[in-house]
Amino acid sequence: MKASKLKTLAAVALALGAGSAVAALPAIRHQGEVAYLTGGVGQLESESILQAAPRFPLALEFVRKAAPHDEYLANVAVKVSDRRGRDLLDVTAEGPFLLARLPSGEYTVKATFEGRTLQRQVHVAEHASARTVFVWPAQP
Repeated sequence: MKASKLKTLAAVALALGAGSAVAALPAIRHQGEVAYLTGGVGQLESESILQAAPRFPLALEFVRKAAPHDEYLANVAVKVSDRRGRDLLDVTAEGPFLLARLPSGEYTVKATFEGRTLQRQVHVAEHASARTVFVWPAQP
């Protein structure tokens, strides 16, 4: 096969690969003024969310300690409140990742899994992405 034909095939393969990662990105939803997406079940969807994370001011990840490897979680209730205590986002994460577009500011994020709530204070800065990982202890 000629080198030019190989280059063309390689370019097509790269384009298809990049397109499939974009296609795996869950739909962006809205709650009030907040745009968000959630998911990450499956390797392709997880990879596409991780690639998209820098474009969102807030990236959350949900994990449970387990042996031999930690486990990603789904069905995590997430509530994001502003400084005044006003809830801006109240959703259930459908996978181990939740990305949200929030304005710069200080937020309280509460994540609840199997009746156990973890809370974090998060600073969202302009032109940056704040990443917070919630880790629940291993099941007894």
